[in-house]
Amino acid sequence: MNAQASQDAPWGIAVASALILGLVVGIPYYGLPYFYDYFEHPVSQGGFGWSRASIMLGLPIGTLVTLIAGPLFVRRLPPRSCILSGAVVCAFALAGFGVMRGSLAEYYLLWILYMTGWTFAGPLPHQILLSRTFPRSPGSAIAIAYFGISVFGALSVACLARPLTQALGFRAALVFIGASVLLAVPIALRAFPKVAPVRPATPVQPSGEAPLNRAFWLLLIGSTISVAGVAGVTQHLKLIFREAGFVNQALLDQVFGWTIMIMLACGSFGRFAFAWGADRFAKRHVITVAFACMAAAMPLLYFLTPSSSPYLFASIFGFGMSVDFVVVPLLVADYFDAKSMPKVMGIVVPVNTVGQTWFPYLVSLLWTAFGSYSVPLLITFASILAGRFALALLPEHPPDAHPRESVREPVSASVQAAPETVS
Repeated sequence: MNAQASQDAPWGIAVASALILGLVVGIPYYGLPYFYDYFEHPVSQGGFGWSRASIMLGLPIGTLVTLIAGPLFVRRLPPRSCILSGAVVCAFALAGFGVMRGSLAEYYLLWILYMTGWTFAGPLPHQILLSRTFPRSPGSAIAIAYFGISVFGALSVACLARPLTQALGFRAALVFIGASVLLAVPIALRAFPKVAPVRPATPVQPSGEAPLNRAFWLLLIGSTISVAGVAGVTQHLKLIFREAGFVNQALLDQVFGWTIMIMLACGSFGRFAFAWGADRFAKRHVITVAFACMAAAMPLLYFLTPSSSPYLFASIFGFGMSVDFVVVPLLVADYFDAKSMPKVMGIVVPVNTVGQTWFPYLVSLLWTAFGSYSVPLLITFASILAGRFALALLPEHPPDAHPRESVREPVSASVQAAPETVS
């Protein structure tokens, strides 16, 4: 009985990581955009009267300020301590959004505080912890953990932000969401072992430089602009619905909540489907399927009206957008050997993060300039399609310069993942 319990216990660590990542990453990333239109409301209607661009600037500022904190500090600290302290910081930052008094400086400082907590309690320390706890199956453990982001993100609006706002108002809802993140503390204390920080006896091989070849640039450009375009849609989605004619607040809140739930549910299914396909078919064909899904979904959002439903768009778009989170890491493993992969991922992931968080701000500037989402959506869709096209231009036959087993090295733990990169 004890032996069996000891064998089962580690998978409880993966489940605990899923719960914590859902609380720290899933709910805030997909739940906070629900409140953006409330922030935009005039002061007389209980909002802050902020411009759309000012609201969208919070996440990119917080990300840029804390971008290098993960690689510099998280790997030098025990993962359990990182997650505990980071979760508390995230909780206070999210609650702070509910009690702030309308100062944009305060808003941006809270985003910096939240992203600091996210750095220490988000994907990176979980990657390190799970890679060391599951040396033979780190991919499966990390996949379970990331699944929590999708589940909690899907439920964040329909089952949490919306009912809380209806019952208590949006300010109290934000405070409650912040308090709920503190649930991560007892989960981590109960489930996570005290793992020492990574202190390699010899320096990590810098082996050289990331090969700046055609494959590298296509992967960097393609993944960045496609992920950025997806973020441009998801972060503005509720505001797009309002412009499309969903002006009744209750209806807008309801439709947005169900759309996010359907989108992430289909994205979770798509992640498994594309992973299965990438193991059996050429990855360029998998990318083509995702391209077709995205292309089919785009007109459904562009021509959305209150008489139509966004749920078909959510299903198709959610399924297609998940390909980046499966195929791109596999492509890196195909085109670069184990010595080059940390360098390549160390460049690709931070650049993806910058693109993913700053592009929604660009969309808000375009909206301000053109007065509607018509042109910004066209540019966003063009970005998504251009990213898919760039990935499809990769050389047909990747160099077979390294044994497949060498790719099992958990290089992902050396870089920091963007919020939606782990959706």
